[in-house]
Amino acid sequence: MLTPRKLLPNTDPLKYAQEGYCVFRQQFTGEEMKLHQQTLDGMLDCLRPGEKPQFMFEPHVGSQHWRTWLNLARHPTILDAVESVLGSDLILILSHFIIKGIEDKMEIGWHQDQWYWLHGVEGDRLCTVWLAFNKTDRQNGCMRVLPGTNQPTLLDVNVKEDDGSTITTLEVEVDKDLADTAVDIELQPGEFSLHNAYVIHGSDSNRSQDFRKIYTIRYADANTTRFTPEKWPIPFFLVRGEAPNPSFYIDLRPDKDLPADQPDCLLVRKHRAGTHGKIPVDY
Repeated sequence: MLTPRKLLPNTDPLKYAQEGYCVFRQQFTGEEMKLHQQTLDGMLDCLRPGEKPQFMFEPHVGSQHWRTWLNLARHPTILDAVESVLGSDLILILSHFIIKGIEDKMEIGWHQDQWYWLHGVEGDRLCTVWLAFNKTDRQNGCMRVLPGTNQPTLLDVNVKEDDGSTITTLEVEVDKDLADTAVDIELQPGEFSLHNAYVIHGSDSNRSQDFRKIYTIRYADANTTRFTPEKWPIPFFLVRGEAPNPSFYIDLRPDKDLPADQPDCLLVRKHRAGTHGKIPVDY
């Protein structure tokens, strides 16, 4: 019996619009990743019993190490890649550690990111950076993308019950023929991929004996995206180029200093009050 041919991931930014994603190889060296690796490992060591690593939401704003992650989110290497697919005027809207432990066997069902930011964000020129902190492959649950499913249409979803460990509750139906076209986004530490708001993607559970450590950072085109701040728990940051109504954003362009203090926002206030729920206490 012949083994099905493994589909190679797209590495050409010029094909991003067609494929819905692109992989960027050999972006950060081991030395460049060292500080971030150590910081993330320290955060994982601080998890209390029962806390889930996949709920370390918005570390660039809410965590004790917000300066480290905010600075990484405006790193020129990342912004150059994002600019190649979104243009030169960029807003940072979200970040999230999607870390798979070895206990929950958490799978991430087929989904479209666009469903998850409809409240507070209007527009669809958004993309997600998926940055690997350790080797990611099928064994530990790498992301899998269905190339070409990035048509600007939101598909019907099945609402999945929140079981306390999953991060995706809005999943789309994918038949076997379409699932067979999936491309594995296998990465080395310091490599990352970009995918757009509509492309269908998901991942299997972690079958290894270690964490699968990924940092996702979400960006938007400043010229085509509108925001409703009262429906969004964190600030928006201008990280490159220009934006309409620039005073609406915290200016985080690389020539600017980091904020002197942790940004005041709903997420930070809830976390300090101990009312945010799933976010780890000491992250």
